[in-house]
Amino acid sequence: MIVLGLAGGLRHDASAALVVDGQLVSLAEEERFIRSRHAHEKVPVEATAYCLAAAGITLSDVDVIATSWLADASADVQLDMVGGLLEHPYFAGAHPPRVEQVAHPIAHAAAAYHTSGFDEATVISTDGVGDRIATMIAHGRGGSIEVKRHWPISESLGMFYLGLTRYLGFNWGQEGKVMGLASYGVPDDDWMPFTLHDDGGYHTGLSPLGEDRPNYGRPLVRAWSARVQQRYGDPRPPQFRYDPDGARLQPFVDTGDAQRFVAASGQRALERALLHIVEHAVRETGCRDVVLGGGVGLNCTANGVIAQSPFVDRLVVFPASGDGGTSAGAALAVAAAAGERSGRALTSAGLGPEFTDEQIRAALDARGVPYTVVDDIADTVAELITDGQVVGWFQGRAEFGPRALGQRSILASPLQRSMHHRVNAIKYREQWRPLAPSMSAAAAEKYLLNPGPSRFMLSACQVREEMRDEIPAVVHVDGSCRPQVLDDDAPGPYRRLLERLATRGHPEVVMNTSFNLANEPIVHSPHDALRSFYGSGLDALAIGSMLVHKPVGHDAG
Repeated sequence: MIVLGLAGGLRHDASAALVVDGQLVSLAEEERFIRSRHAHEKVPVEATAYCLAAAGITLSDVDVIATSWLADASADVQLDMVGGLLEHPYFAGAHPPRVEQVAHPIAHAAAAYHTSGFDEATVISTDGVGDRIATMIAHGRGGSIEVKRHWPISESLGMFYLGLTRYLGFNWGQEGKVMGLASYGVPDDDWMPFTLHDDGGYHTGLSPLGEDRPNYGRPLVRAWSARVQQRYGDPRPPQFRYDPDGARLQPFVDTGDAQRFVAASGQRALERALLHIVEHAVRETGCRDVVLGGGVGLNCTANGVIAQSPFVDRLVVFPASGDGGTSAGAALAVAAAAGERSGRALTSAGLGPEFTDEQIRAALDARGVPYTVVDDIADTVAELITDGQVVGWFQGRAEFGPRALGQRSILASPLQRSMHHRVNAIKYREQWRPLAPSMSAAAAEKYLLNPGPSRFMLSACQVREEMRDEIPAVVHVDGSCRPQVLDDDAPGPYRRLLERLATRGHPEVVMNTSFNLANEPIVHSPHDALRSFYGSGLDALAIGSMLVHKPVGHDAG
């Protein structure tokens, strides 16, 4: 059976996924194609076209279209999205597949469970909003997901954290900044905005504000911001400054001691609530292998706390645990219900487009870009990195999810703290934000304490204290990092890069951040890579087997 999963609408990230015979074979986010962050309210036309083309099929070959919403007005939005897809001229004349709608939290849970490699698992979905359910506990066993309990949107941990984010002056989608800022503060352990019950439940005390409207999340965000304000005082008003280089207004957020304190306090409260839920969920299911889906699953610091807790043996987090991954979850849920579940663990997030050397060479030639063809791109880049250069790395199939994992990355040496400042400046990021390492398994054993689920860079852990000065550019202020540990399933060129670094006396560790500039999606095509390369302070671009350097004197960063 061939199932096309779709996600989008209601301020949720648009994406498409293809599941064939129970196996996830492609997943792509619409934002990467149309170059608009999150692609809210968009029909995932481009992502769908890619998924079908990559499989060598047309829409007429698809048996089922699965969407990731079910309830009332939300379901109508999803049907409108399907209708918009079918009306696009590219799909004209296609035989319309039947449509199955999957509840939003089930889509999150299914994405995590069906790609975990576990036959049995405690399944937890923690989200912002979705089919009026905020948190769900389930028992995955034998390919089926049995819901044990759930909490309504008024109990949303995601809405709590978003309210905290807005209070601190950050925008929607910038919750990760709060997580990074929290490490600079000492938390207020006396503040616990949730009542935790002995039976594993929890309660926010908020009324179900506006749950009769499709945008029912907004009143909850405002309510949480007001509650934080009641505890910690008035927030600083939004600030802007004019950037003469970009000829635009730039938002400016105060990140002083007071803001760090509030961020740390909110992060600690979230971790305590999640640990409470996980502990009781494991007791209820009797299974210590845990899979986590939903947007809250992108909080790497909390994931690290969960992974190292005494209640959990193994933790798996879906790499696109936010709404961009629900297209995959909906498709996997439909396939599993039909008896088609591969049961294999997802080993790579590289399920997006890839480009041959011929295609890349044609793109460079068409733009008059000078380049050098090299025999071993990994060896060449290893030499550049050890010489202190910052390199754009464009190899293989594009990743899905928010983390760069060695296919669309910016790479540099972590041996000097100054490189952290330089790379953040290249990306136009705040200097207090951390940058992450990719490393070999041997290096992880040397540098890290209890790295947890590290294949997809979704869990924070501590760097051994005696080793922090060796790789200072990827060690956060609290001694932590968010590692990607490469195993045998990691992309070949990326593994080889670490090996080539070692032959030059450099640790098998590289600073790895997503190949994009501030407020832009991760680069997707050779054109995107060139645009970001020439518009930034990157020294070189390794794109396929081609190496691009800038003309002498060129400086965009």
